[in-house]
Amino acid sequence: MADKKMREIRICIPEEMFSLFLPQKTISHFMQARKEVLLGIRAMIDAKIESLDIKETQKTRKKTKIKVN
Repeated sequence: MADKKMREIRICIPEEMFSLFLPQKTISHFMQARKEVLLGIRAMIDAKIESLDIKETQKTRKKTKIKVN
């Protein structure tokens, strides 16, 4: 199965034409789902930025040497 070639087919419909094929409630769910995906991506980006900020502050902290006898 791993050696089979896969092809992707995309069907793009302008938002204005949704109402011709889909009920309004369905359109509303799809639009909300798209928004949730974008919010999820934003959360991932924000988390990565925060982790980079934490790493940066850890590097810039002043280190003190402790003499061990």
